[in-house]
Parts: sequence; C-alpha cells; structure tokens
Amino acid sequence: MGNLFINILGIFLLLVLIGFVYLKLHPHAFDQKLTEQVRKSRAALAKPDSELLGRRMLVPRENENGVKVNLYTPSNAVSGAFPVVFVAHGGQFMDGDADALDSFCDRVKDIWDSIIVSINYTKLDEKQIPYPQEEIRDTVLYFAVHASEFNMDPHRFSFFGFSAGAYLEVGAAAFLKEKGFTMSGMVSVHPFVDDTMIRLADAGAHVSPFTLVSAGNDAMKDRYPVYIEHLKNAGVDLNEKEYPDALQGFMEYNNPEYAQNPVYQKSNAVSEEQNDIARACEIWLSGEFERFSKEK
Repeated sequence: MGNLFINILGIFLLLVLIGFVYLKLHPHAFDQKLTEQVRKSRAALAKPDSELLGRRMLVPRENENGVKVNLYTPSNAVSGAFPVVFVAHGGQFMDGDADALDSFCDRVKDIWDSIIVSINYTKLDEKQIPYPQEEIRDTVLYFAVHASEFNMDPHRFSFFGFSAGAYLEVGAAAFLKEKGFTMSGMVSVHPFVDDTMIRLADAGAHVSPFTLVSAGNDAMKDRYPVYIEHLKNAGVDLNEKEYPDALQGFMEYNNPEYAQNPVYQKSNAVSEEQNDIARACEIWLSGEFERFSKEK
C-alpha cells in the first residue's frame, strides 16, 4: 500500500513538473486555450442569417471597422418616429453575442413599443476598453444622424444592458455627453460595477435617469450599496428594482437561444418560475422607458 502511494505521488509530481516546464516554455498557452474556449462558446450563440428574427446591419464608422447590430421594429409600426432602446448583452466582456438576445429583442420591441438596436460590440480578447464603448457611442450617433431614415426619435434614445454590457453602456453614455448627446435614460440588469462607475457618478458623467434591476443572488450585490450612494450623491435620478426570488441571468437565459444551449440548460436560472419573473420584469420596464421619454 505504501509503495502504491509513493508511486502515485511520484506520477503526480512528475505531471506537475511537466506542466511547469511546459508553461515556462509556452507562457501564453493557458491564455490561448482560454481564448479559444471563449470564442467557441460565443460562436455557438451566433445564428445563421436565415434564422435571425431581427435585421442585420453594419453601422459604418470613419477609419474604423463597422459595428454589427441587429435591428427590430415594432409590429404595429405606423407613421411617426419611435423611441429607440440600444441593447448590450452580457458575457463577462468576452462571451455572449447579440444573436443570443434575438428572441428577447423581438419580443420586447412590442412590449416597449420601441425600435430595438442590439449591439454586437467587440469583445476584450479582440480589442481592449475603451474600444467597445466607442463602438456603442458611434452606433448611437449614427442612428441619431440617420433617425428619419429609420423612423426613430433621437430625443428618445435609451440604453438597456446586461452585466458587462451595462457597464460598457455607462461608459458610452459618458462619451456621448462629451459629444453633446444625452441619452434619455438607462436600465442596467445586474450590472458589473467597479471604481470607474463610481468615478463617473462623482464626475457628473453618469447617465440619468437610471434604473438598476437586480436579482437575489447578483454577483455584484455587495458593491451596489456604495454605487447607489454615489449615484444619489451625484443627483442621478435613480430607481431600484430588486427581484429577491430571481437568479442572475433570469431575463437572458429564459429565451430559446440560451435555454437550448447545453452550457446554459443546467443553470437554475432556466425554469418556469424564473421565466415568469422575467416576463413580469419586461412588462414593468415598459413603464420605465415611457418615463424616460417623458422626462426627456
């Protein structure tokens, strides 16, 4: 028994040594492997054009690559200009795809009676911050200039973001202010929060009015009180909405694109109960976007 243990320990130490030497010789091997896995994961969420419910567009940019977006127009579209909600998906800055919110955007366009522009911003393994914020900023400015062509009302442009997407949109709103364009408001669902968000609030550059939607187990929940305190001190028109029984991802994952993906099928956030909470939240948010339009 003792010899068996020694042999197993020897094999284990040998494997550790081999791994150590390999990483010494190939210092970026782990990063490359992780990047490959993330890119494979987000590629699985992308849809072929034939299956997309929205309309694909490439928003042109001067001296930069265009921004990929999906466009959704309300079913009851008539004459007149619609408010617009610019959506940014989550995914920890590297994962996710605008196509994963295809069913979500196609549904809420009618619930919110708004044109939806879902932005497929560049992920951080390809371009670092502030590149994705600049993409979001330029997308908003493009549609503001071409609003009449798309039956949009540039005075009623709002942001809606999940997690990392929410974080990027707050930065984009600050960039837009520098350009003299102010968003009507923003909804953030379990946003990523760091010191940058605090500094933007303190500098008076945070988007307002602002609605924070959270679930009972949000990963950033411990950071929200400080964030909220700074928002209030900065005079941001803040509305908080917590769903204690909701699990992080409840609004995103209860859509076919996520629920049918093996990676997300096992999530506790995918259930009939969580789906009911998500649908109720979508209806409640229609009032928030209407409020943004009126306050503008």
